[in-house]
Amino acid sequence: MAAATLTQKGQIVIPAEIRARYGLTPGTQVEFADENGTIRLVIRRRVTPSDPQAGYGLIKVEASAAGRPRRRLSEFDPAALLKAQRSKP
Repeated sequence: MAAATLTQKGQIVIPAEIRARYGLTPGTQVEFADENGTIRLVIRRRVTPSDPQAGYGLIKVEASAAGRPRRRLSEFDPAALLKAQRSKP
């Protein structure tokens, strides 16, 4: 039987074999049920891990049209925009 040790903050680590067997991933919500002096851990909500690579290519940006300058990161900096506005006569 797998065991865990309670920390000073009241935290425990669920052993890896138990996490793998029940599909417990980061973000999974669990509930503690007190049943006549026995504590039972109940899975409340499972969270499937996301795949960051699945999102690549979702946003398409068209190449700049002729005569239209490319936008730069500095154009999105609020401090730089305020500075540019103040320096205009």
